[in-house]
Parts: sequence; structure tokens; C-alpha cells
Amino acid sequence: MAGALAFGMVSGAFAQSGRFSAGLELALPMGDFADAAGMGFGATLRYEYPLSDNLALTGDAGYLMFGKKSYSIGFGDVESKSSMIPVQVGAKYYFGEVQNGFYAGLLLGIHSISSKVTTPEYTFMNVTIPSTSTSESTTKLSYAPQVGYHLANIDIGARYQMIATEGSTSSYLGIRLAYVFGGN
Repeated sequence: MAGALAFGMVSGAFAQSGRFSAGLELALPMGDFADAAGMGFGATLRYEYPLSDNLALTGDAGYLMFGKKSYSIGFGDVESKSSMIPVQVGAKYYFGEVQNGFYAGLLLGIHSISSKVTTPEYTFMNVTIPSTSTSESTTKLSYAPQVGYHLANIDIGARYQMIATEGSTSSYLGIRLAYVFGGN
């Protein structure tokens, strides 16, 4: 009971000084990542804490699912699918109005990635090799520049999300439409 009361008081204090938003996301894979993943969609939550009239700190978390992607490897089609849990902190700078209007920002955090690859059954010289599935989960550093527009209780944003992988970067264009709870 005391824990619930304390949580209510702390969250009430944060809500008075900041704002929460819940949004839907569309994720368009870019570069090499587009070869292994279809279009993604999901949902995110964001908390925004104003530091000044035009600057705010943010904390984001969400879940994204990417559609199946098939590609040929010579003896059949391989199917891959993936999902991600992004957790990032960042900053937003509003160019005009106080915590409203056009903004630009940066995000930094991690992406927990789960992927599954399925290879087809293959017959070679009367020997059948069965279909296989391989799953992998990993957590990678992620960062993104973002731009957007905040008006009353609506926040529309876009970011170029980059995820550091071995020897390269996986990336996607994230587009977010959110409803904002709290200060305008």
C-alpha cells in the first residue's frame, strides 16, 4: 500500500513537470537491413521532461515487429523475420514556441533484437536435408537523429535509427504518430 502511494506521488510529480506520449510507429528498413527485413510496425512510449523553454530530455521504450523477408540462396528461399525493443534517452530542441512546434533531437540507447531465419528443405544427390530454423537474440548500441512537430496533444516525428552491428550498421527510418498526455 505504501509503495503504491509513493509511486502515485512520484509519477504525479513527474506528470506535472513533464509529459507522456503513446505512439504508433512505422519502420522502413534501409540498406543491408532492408535485404533481411520487411516493413516494421509497433508502438512506443515516451516521457519528455523540459529543461528550459526550448530544450527537453526524453526517455523512449517500445516494441517493433518487422515483416517476413524471403531471399534466394540458390537452392531455395530463406525466410527471415525480426522484432526489436528499443530503449533510448535523448534531447529535443524546439525551434520556435515553448515546448511546441518544430523540433530536432538526438537519441542514444540500445535495441534488443530477436531474429529467426528459416532455410528450406533441400535435396542433393538423393539426400534430403531438412528445413532448419535458427533464432538469435542480441542487444546492440543504437542512436538516431530525429525531427518532428508537436502541436497540442499530437506529436509527429521521424528519425533515422542506426544500430551498431559487427562491421556495419543496421538502420531504419522510423515514423511516429503519438498522442501526448500532460503539458502542451
